[in-house]
Amino acid sequence: TVSTLVPVSAINLLENSASSSYQSGFVSAKRRFSRGLSFLANYTFAKSLTDAPAFRSPAMESEVPQNSFDLGSEWGLAGCDIRHRFVTSVVYQLPLSSRHAGGGLAGAIRYLAADWQLAVIEQVQSGFPFTAGVFGDTANAGSLLNINPIRADVVAGASAELPSGERSASRWFNTAAFAVPRAFTFGSAGRNTLIGPSLHKTDVALERQFPLSEAKKIEFRGEFFNIFNRTNFGTPERFVNTPQFGTITMAATPARQIQLALRLRF
Repeated sequence: TVSTLVPVSAINLLENSASSSYQSGFVSAKRRFSRGLSFLANYTFAKSLTDAPAFRSPAMESEVPQNSFDLGSEWGLAGCDIRHRFVTSVVYQLPLSSRHAGGGLAGAIRYLAADWQLAVIEQVQSGFPFTAGVFGDTANAGSLLNINPIRADVVAGASAELPSGERSASRWFNTAAFAVPRAFTFGSAGRNTLIGPSLHKTDVALERQFPLSEAKKIEFRGEFFNIFNRTNFGTPERFVNTPQFGTITMAATPARQIQLALRLRF
């Protein structure tokens, strides 16, 4: 079955001078378990805007505005904005059955290959937005301890975008497009105008039950997280006055992890 809804919603909330907007559309497809196969897939296209920083942001957004007397300049992408997201889960029961394994070597091989169930979860999504900022209170605006709300200046005529083939962990965007603002001034860069790396992750589970009696069985389960060992980059360094500006030093997801379990059920 396939269902569509475009757009899904448009929400505007006003409370304590903060506002936000969320609009999205999605396509969903599913198949109930039949002939050993079931799946559920969903694609969402969305855009989230707000002038309230730090809400569910993975990019360590500042918790206060750059200029408390100019809240309008805080309007931009929400830290939790994900423009594209696709998730699917698939369960497949292999058609071989150990009940008809037979004897001999061929029967033994069939018995070992039978009764397995495979489950796959696939996640693909675009990156989170983040802000080019300044480390420290260069505007002398009285910033709170360990909070850096001052944004960088945009260099006229320079684009922060890099072709996809040029982006890497050592240079994710064009750092020459930003500069440190003059002393006692606020930066001209917008909030969350940069987009971080996308994410692609595949998890797989393999399971089989070995009957011992009518009430007892042994269950084997193998789980493989990030099975293809894909490196998903974290958020780039966003402070223009640090040596690491524009580089990525952390991963968003762990490397491949394998977990095996053997359980007696009775």
